[in-house]
Amino acid sequence: MAVKHVDIKGYCDTLYNELYSMKEKLMGLRSEIEYMEGKDKTILAPHVRHLNELIQSIEWKLEIFAKSCPVDWTKFHERSETTASVPAPEGDLPSAGGFAGG
Repeated sequence: MAVKHVDIKGYCDTLYNELYSMKEKLMGLRSEIEYMEGKDKTILAPHVRHLNELIQSIEWKLEIFAKSCPVDWTKFHERSETTASVPAPEGDLPSAGGFAGG
């Protein structure tokens, strides 16, 4: 059996898209249950907890795979967040006590 060259960027894209799609579908099912009324909601309400667990598990796996794929892959992927904004502190910062170096 010959070994084929695997395009890691294509693999990462496919894996991420499939897992993200699964997560979206589970979130849709959860929403449907939450907006139901009557007997059906009573029967299916316990499923919401399990759906939440599956969603959280997929989110965790998405984070793991995003970190194990090449650095440039996550930089350009449309669903990955690559920047964070933190407001700059205003005024003088208090000096930290304790260690003085040396």
